[in-house]
Amino acid sequence: MAWPGENAVVTSLGSSQNLKGKIGKVELLGHKGALNFTRDAQGLTVAMPAEKPCEHAFALKVTGLKLKE
Repeated sequence: MAWPGENAVVTSLGSSQNLKGKIGKVELLGHKGALNFTRDAQGLTVAMPAEKPCEHAFALKVTGLKLKE
């Protein structure tokens, strides 16, 4: 739950995982606007804003991916 710094990496959303669809956008709850991101086999890497939106927990909202059925 700690602030990840310059980049946050979510390994469970890597392109090698059993997911379908394409990530449309990534948002940090409490921060206005979408964030820049890349996705490869290692994971989803999100460029975090320079300033934290709060001093507590942080959550990313990822839209576009779905679990394969």
